[in-house]
Amino acid sequence: MKHIKEILAAASVLIATGAVGTAHAETTLYTSATRGGRLSCIAVNVSKKTLTITMSIIDGTGNEPTVLAGPTQIATGPGLEASLDLGQFTDSSSEGYCAFQVSGTGNRDDVRAVLISNKATTQTLPDNSTFPYFITRTLEAH
Repeated sequence: MKHIKEILAAASVLIATGAVGTAHAETTLYTSATRGGRLSCIAVNVSKKTLTITMSIIDGTGNEPTVLAGPTQIATGPGLEASLDLGQFTDSSSEGYCAFQVSGTGNRDDVRAVLISNKATTQTLPDNSTFPYFITRTLEAH
């Protein structure tokens, strides 16, 4: 009987510790840096529970890390997305990367996240004619 009480006490401690660890589970994902007039961080919750996703766009020039946009915290239900944008398509280019801090899970596979950079501009040719063009890049977070 004494051993059963000890086993139950040990199990209770493990269950309580596991519950605390689950409540505080977090994971952080980052993209590579890129340049663009508009930088957009997008995260999709592919889990079956609501996650809190905190996004920031950080200066990617290699200097002291400076937050360019955010942090923005969004409670994101299953199958929904959270996003954070910086700039407009025709703005001069900024260089940055996305940081996604995900609370409510320690499993990186519960979120799909990307940085999309866009730039709309024109090019002048040697004959002085110009043509517009649009560049877009998509970088996956890991």
